[in-house]
Amino acid sequence: MYIEKVNPGNDSQYTIKKEKQEIGTFILSDQGSGVKRLRNLQVNGSVSKTGILYVFELIQAYIQKEEIKEIQVQSHSEELNTLLHHQQFQLEDEDNQLWTYRINC
Repeated sequence: MYIEKVNPGNDSQYTIKKEKQEIGTFILSDQGSGVKRLRNLQVNGSVSKTGILYVFELIQAYIQKEEIKEIQVQSHSEELNTLLHHQQFQLEDEDNQLWTYRINC
């Protein structure tokens, strides 16, 4: 799997591809100071739960390569909370369910 930037800007759009076939999309919104917020992550039905873990690992590797120092995710479910915790995200704002992942530069 790999990531392609489709539409650059403050709300950059990306596709996730496997063997040149699109399997998902997401947006990284600029929050300033090298921080991005992951929004609208969508994957097609063929992606397994294990595949979702790999998608997050892929996004984390991508932001490190792009020298983005922090990514934020707003969670809407306990299942996503568990996944974010597993992927080394930290819960920063419990009321808003805002999780962050920081790159150690």
